[in-house]
Amino acid sequence: MKKLIYMLMSGYMLLSMVGCDQKIDFPYEGKDRIQFRHYTTDSRGNRTYSDSLVFSFGLQPDEILIDTAKIVMEYLGKGADVERTYRVVVVPDSTTAVAGTHYEPIDELQKFRPGKLTDTLRIVVYRENLSTSFRNPVTVRLDLRLEPTDDFDLGLMGGIRKKVLMNNYMSEPDWWNDNTGLGYYHPEKWKILISFNEQYANQHECPFDINNEGRTYAQGLEAYLNAVPTFDEETGERVMMDELVPQE
Repeated sequence: MKKLIYMLMSGYMLLSMVGCDQKIDFPYEGKDRIQFRHYTTDSRGNRTYSDSLVFSFGLQPDEILIDTAKIVMEYLGKGADVERTYRVVVVPDSTTAVAGTHYEPIDELQKFRPGKLTDTLRIVVYRENLSTSFRNPVTVRLDLRLEPTDDFDLGLMGGIRKKVLMNNYMSEPDWWNDNTGLGYYHPEKWKILISFNEQYANQHECPFDINNEGRTYAQGLEAYLNAVPTFDEETGERVMMDELVPQE
């Protein structure tokens, strides 16, 4: 029994020492660390982590040919009252987007504003050479990686790289599969939901689901599709709640 108690006490002391070491190495100590914000927060405060950002012209009016993808940058540390520099590079082996064709070339060295908790990396995106097909979707990717500078070390592993996925069609919003009751995804169905309530236009989060007003909107969507013939623009098939129906 005494031997068991000794072993338990030894294990507790070892865990305590490890805890102390982790506190000493906590990233807020020493040089500040830079990272891409790699999560979104929904209306209930729940976080969803991702290393990618979808930038789509699908919801934009046809006359908009140039727009800007905005990536939130944040640091871990004490902050500074002077402008600081961080480095972001394009990873060539995994990037399919072409500088000057799909996006405006970006400078490797970027500035982080003084006295701010976050800043924004802006990437100008060109619409003209992005595919419009939903049936045969083509998304080009810009893969970015952070590198240390004199001002910043690197932050958490999940925030060191960011993939910007660019397209020109209404790509499936992040919340669609979690919003049960809507059936399979189709751009025409999403357009109808947006016509019901503009809050559906957010690519990353939606305040409605099957447990609140979303049930009513889902029922309204089904009723609309049954009453108003709605078609896939590329194939001519009729869009229904549960399937695409070929037309004779």
